Formats: sequence, structure tokens, C-alpha cells
Amino acid sequence: MTGQVLFLHGAAGDARIWTPVIDHLPAGLDARALTLTYFGTAPWPDDGSGFGTERHRDDIVAYIEAAMLPPVNVVAWSYSCHPALLVALTRPDLFAGVFLYEPALSTYIDDPADRDAFIADLKKAFGPVGRAIEERGPLAGVRLMMAQPGDLDAIDRLPPDRRAIYEENAAMMPLMLLGKGQPPAPITAALLGGLQVPVTVGMGARTRPVFAIPSRTVARACGQGRLIEVPDAEHMLPETDPAAFAALVRDWLAAGE
Repeated sequence: MTGQVLFLHGAAGDARIWTPVIDHLPAGLDARALTLTYFGTAPWPDDGSGFGTERHRDDIVAYIEAAMLPPVNVVAWSYSCHPALLVALTRPDLFAGVFLYEPALSTYIDDPADRDAFIADLKKAFGPVGRAIEERGPLAGVRLMMAQPGDLDAIDRLPPDRRAIYEENAAMMPLMLLGKGQPPAPITAALLGGLQVPVTVGMGARTRPVFAIPSRTVARACGQGRLIEVPDAEHMLPETDPAAFAALVRDWLAAGE
């Protein structure tokens, strides 16, 4: 298998998140991972007010133009699905195909019932995280975001090097969850209908509505979109089972979609 693949992380992560997934991919595949601005350990260019999907779109474009041979295949997870879609809309020449695992933003949702269900679950999922950040700081927010059902200390069961990645990215949490950065660019379902780049959306069969609703909406809206439901999986699949996630990517690349 040959070609180039660019992996884009979610919150609170950076390029290091993808190392175990990339390690499970076939030899000969040129797989890269990009750390978006305000993530990782590099100094910020400002006070965080420039954080947003348009800045991260520009990060992706700049990296591909400087370091890769487009068109490339792109794998994005959660938050980074939005800037990946922005690139697909504005610079489709850079992408051969896009694999999105559980898009997490609401701008695509045009069905009122779906939007109400999304907002209700968003409050359940991330309302406590935002309060934890405000009351106890960003690290407390990361711990709560990483918690599994019935296991508030799930982050402590990660290997120390994996736990450190999330903890070292805690500072970006207020930018995204407390509105310290820029609002996401308004990508609508109608805009997605005009995409010329093939889009595959993956989602866990056991994921919660805040991720399931945008995932189904994006797959349905994209002009060349399809949906894959992963049995017995949730939002954190790339972290909890990197071999299984690598298999998804490998199958997607082999199918040429």
C-alpha cells in the first residue's frame, strides 16, 4: 500500500495521539500527524483568542502545501473534522478522500428534532466539563472529559505517556468549551451537498447522541458521503483500540473511498 495520509487530532490531543494507530498501518504508507495551533506543547501565537476552525483550516492547508504531495488522504477525529471539512470545501484539490470519525459540531444539523436532541446531550456531556474548568481549572476538565461511564478516574488507567498527552493539552480546553476562541465556521448541510471530495464518516454503534447526530448528518449531507457504524465502539475508539481504528483506515484506503 502506498500513498500519503494526514491524521488530525481532536481535543484534548495533538499529533502524538496517533502514534499507536500509525504503528498498526502497513509499511510503505506515508502517514503523518499534524498538531494544530494551540494544541501540543508549543508556545501560543497569542492569548488564545485566535483559536478556531478557520485558523486550523489554514494550519492544514499550510502543512500539506509545504510538506506533502497533494492530493492526500485525510483522517480526522472529533473537533478536527470541522477544519478538515473547511479545507475540503475551499481547497478540494488538496484532498483525495476524507475519513471523519465522529464529527462533533452542530452547524451541519438542519433537522429541528435532531438539533434539540443534540443540544440536550451536549449539555449532559460537556456542561459538567465546562463547570469543572471554571471551578477547578483545565486539568479537572480534561479528567472529566476522559471519564468513562461509571469510571470518573479512567484517565488514570492510561499508560503514563498517554495520560501526559491529554494533560499537556489541558490549556486549550477553555478556548473551545468556554468560548475564549472563535466560533466555528458555519458549515451547513447544504454546503456539504456540494462537496466534490469523497467523504466517509465512521461512528461507534454505542456512541452518544452528541456525536452520533452530527456523524449521521454529515454522511447524509455530503454529495459523496457514506456512513460506517463500528460495532461495540464509542467516541474514544482511536485511543482505546488503535489496532481496530487502524483497520478501519486501512480498509477505507483499500476501497479508494
